[in-house]
Amino acid sequence: MDEWQADTTTCYAVDTLAVTPSPLPLEGRDYVEAIPLAREGLDLGFIPGTLLCVVVYFVLLVAVQLHGRGLLAALFFKFFRERNTEQLVTKKILPNPFPLLCSLVLSFISLSLFIVYIVHGKLMPGDTLLYLASLIVYHFLLLGVITLLGWIFDARACARELTIDLWIYNAVPGIILSPAVFSLFYTRSFAAVLLPGIVFLFLAYYAVRRLVQWAKILFKHGVPIFYLILYLCALELLPLLVLYKMLAGSS
Repeated sequence: MDEWQADTTTCYAVDTLAVTPSPLPLEGRDYVEAIPLAREGLDLGFIPGTLLCVVVYFVLLVAVQLHGRGLLAALFFKFFRERNTEQLVTKKILPNPFPLLCSLVLSFISLSLFIVYIVHGKLMPGDTLLYLASLIVYHFLLLGVITLLGWIFDARACARELTIDLWIYNAVPGIILSPAVFSLFYTRSFAAVLLPGIVFLFLAYYAVRRLVQWAKILFKHGVPIFYLILYLCALELLPLLVLYKMLAGSS
């Protein structure tokens, strides 16, 4: 009896081992369909680079709101409404130089990300920092040229008004476009074609509006038409052509 039980137990154990499925190799297993996390050039753990940029962007935006209360509302109001904004500039914008600088950086971050997306189609941290630095350098060089011309031609009031408008017109557009710009890195449908078109239309509107506004300021202060055209071509249209050449050459 004991021998029969032992034989039965042994046979059962052998049969059990025979029917037990062995683990398949990695390439033979079935997988569940899923959307993988996009791995980009900049990652922090499981956080994609674009998400990290969004977090940093909104932290800086909150800092602007805390240290410059009412500054963003004043910038937007001055951007879309040109008249009767002198008190707004004096009381809300000029007394907040650090939040104003942070607003400028926010705008240029958004514009740099858009340029990187148009050129590469994905986040490139090095190129983003390069474009950001270029925009900041261009802004302060233009401020210096305007201040120098105002001192040379004894037109300090005109130069001051132009510099204030330069800060406002450079700080607002990128902040307005930031939701659309960040969405570009995640859209894979028709929105990937629609959103860049919307951004380009707004940038065209911004460029025309800025030229018209600066022409009004120069006319108001009695700048001759020849110098007005020379200035707008040298300091406004030429940098746009250089930027277009850079993008066309790198694409």
